[in-house]
Amino acid sequence: MKGLIISSGIINDNTRLKKEIDTSDFILCADAGVEHLIELDIKPDLVIGDLDSISQLGLDYIKHNNVPIYKFPSIKDDTDTALALEYLIEKGFDEITLMGVTGTRIDHTMANILLLNTLLEKGIKGKIVDGHNIIQLIDDYLEIEYIENSFVSIIPINEEGLEVSLEGFFYNLNREIIKFGSTYGISNKIIENCGKIKIHKGKALIFISND
Repeated sequence: MKGLIISSGIINDNTRLKKEIDTSDFILCADAGVEHLIELDIKPDLVIGDLDSISQLGLDYIKHNNVPIYKFPSIKDDTDTALALEYLIEKGFDEITLMGVTGTRIDHTMANILLLNTLLEKGIKGKIVDGHNIIQLIDDYLEIEYIENSFVSIIPINEEGLEVSLEGFFYNLNREIIKFGSTYGISNKIIENCGKIKIHKGKALIFISND
């Protein structure tokens, strides 16, 4: 089953949001994330959080559509996005997409990106989608279909760095080492029908991005 978490960060592409909604089995909004659905007139399956950032318009939308609420106290250890993620994990979802989890608060954006590690360790397929990026965290193998005018960046997240091989890219690699903190893996391009990434050692954030 595929779950979609919609948080209150920036979503400026409703077409992309609608595509993710249409291909998901369960729509879970973290707090004010529900406000992204008002323009689309789509009812989520659940709203979760402390409701401290949601507007009156959002509260009225929830009430009008009889959307279930799983409310938490405002003083808590986890963000609303993390609580939403934990809910879907406990319900047994094997694929989870997050939207509205990037934006002007770099601390929230970074923390949300690193939440992908929770999914990786549990064997759950996870990704973050926004208007310019698809972000995944892998430790094994990934194939990416060619997307015109897109870049692929590979960033190690562990101190030991990354050993990686690439096929189908402008810059192919054969068991190359990318050091932690290095920009060596930034802005590659797929030049064949698909790009193949094989991680031999370490974990890597994969960014598929466009300007």
